[in-house]
Amino acid sequence: MKPRKASRVVLLNERDEVLLIRAQDLLTPTHQWWMTCGGGSEMGESPAQTAARELAEETGLECEPSELIGPLAIRDEIFEFTEKTLHQHETYFAFRTTEDIELEDAVWTDIEKRSLLEFRWWSRADLLTTTETVYPKNLVSLLDMAKEGLVPEVPVVID
Repeated sequence: MKPRKASRVVLLNERDEVLLIRAQDLLTPTHQWWMTCGGGSEMGESPAQTAARELAEETGLECEPSELIGPLAIRDEIFEFTEKTLHQHETYFAFRTTEDIELEDAVWTDIEKRSLLEFRWWSRADLLTTTETVYPKNLVSLLDMAKEGLVPEVPVVID
């Protein structure tokens, strides 16, 4: 199985809350989880270019790749989605916004239109107390890094 490259964005608002997306598996709609913005790389894109493009596509927020904070972390994950096993190598960045999210400006694929259910801002306390599934598991540590603008010399490896 060839790994798919992807980039994800820890998007923070002025209250240091992170925007998460609730998604569902298309064949098992009861299988749901929360995740950061992001997605797969296109041919020739750098991880930062992918992150900036995915942020714009999913939220309508545009930024230059150089405006992203990071890379903060990397994660290798094998997961099931719509009866397919995927191996994804993810690079995590952060971005801070004071703008409102205008989802009518988003450009979603057909799969995203069917699998993305809801967007919500989460506080650190929300993340620490939720019983819902949130990816990545280390999101609180990424949130803390992003809030402080701390970029490690080498991206942290997370689960």
